[in-house]
Amino acid sequence: MKPLHIVQAAAFPFPSPQGSQVYVRGMARALARRGHRVTVACYGHGEGEADPDYELLRTPRVPGYDNMRAGPDLIKPILDLALAARLLRQPADLVHAHNYEAPVAAALARLFTGVPIVYNAHNTMGEELHTYFRGRLARGFARRLGRALDRTVPRLGDHALAISPGAVGTLQALGCRYVSYVPPGVDPDDLPLDPPADLPPGPWVVYAGNPDAYQDLDVLVEAMRAVPQAGLLMVSAASLEPWRGCGLPRLALRQTANFAEVRRYLRAATVAALPRATCSGYPIKLLNYLGMGLPVAIARGSAQGLPGEVVVPNRDPAALAQALRGLLDNPGRCVEQGARARAHVLAACTWEARAVELEAVYQEVLGRGRDASRLPRAV
Repeated sequence: MKPLHIVQAAAFPFPSPQGSQVYVRGMARALARRGHRVTVACYGHGEGEADPDYELLRTPRVPGYDNMRAGPDLIKPILDLALAARLLRQPADLVHAHNYEAPVAAALARLFTGVPIVYNAHNTMGEELHTYFRGRLARGFARRLGRALDRTVPRLGDHALAISPGAVGTLQALGCRYVSYVPPGVDPDDLPLDPPADLPPGPWVVYAGNPDAYQDLDVLVEAMRAVPQAGLLMVSAASLEPWRGCGLPRLALRQTANFAEVRRYLRAATVAALPRATCSGYPIKLLNYLGMGLPVAIARGSAQGLPGEVVVPNRDPAALAQALRGLLDNPGRCVEQGARARAHVLAACTWEARAVELEAVYQEVLGRGRDASRLPRAV
């Protein structure tokens, strides 16, 4: 197809080693390497350096604001309005909008520009928003608001993109008229087998990702109490201090935003764990685990049917512990499953292949014409 100017609208700090940011980065690089002009429109702060393959369009910096965590706060609505203003003045063939705030910003800009929007579903707010609150009333209100957002925001796009098979039906049920399934990918250059990090003698079970409540890390900690032969290694760009007092005798907490360091910690582990029970999107960390040759004990709600997964029931610490022990007690099985997982990811889950699938979606959207944004939506 002819080269396009694609704006990846991402209402979050960028770059960052967090899941959504890693996903957008991989997509932007792959599309740029296929000859498209790619602009990532994002917040004014991030961690680390962006790639030279794409351009950055940042909102103004808010003095003293450097929050890297997901979830609501008082500053983000201001940044989202600033993002809409940036998109209003940014010529493009198409806006690829991620999560929930960016589609709203893109839709506001579309009122004046007419630029079509591909909505990229990473999750649903009904499953996630309430987890950022503690009080009963606040959580109840957040649940209702999350469900209202689910019924509204996805339909702002001219086309919806599902990143897991189950999300296709979810988006259709929410009223999205056009839905395509394109899973995430990896860049093989991002997954070299670096020397392992220096840790006390193992074995180690690793969790690498954000520590937000919806990740169900309480289930993992409880499971690890029944896995005395291993320690738990937790790696995150966010603070892990609240877990220091969890009572596990062998616990290693490592805070880093450097993915090269994260890879070294993954290399030092024997098994990975992914306890998240509810995941309407795609856990990007899963591809990193498998791509680095680690078998993964994974809750059914996050499983994607990939080689190397050992699937356990949701929120079942005993079953998770049994799966971890089964892997740790058979080192040969761990090595075999990890090697098979890495080979599959590097052969079948690359961003290069995903970019071709994305181009087909873009062609379909543009082929319907810009008036497609004004067609009535299914309810």
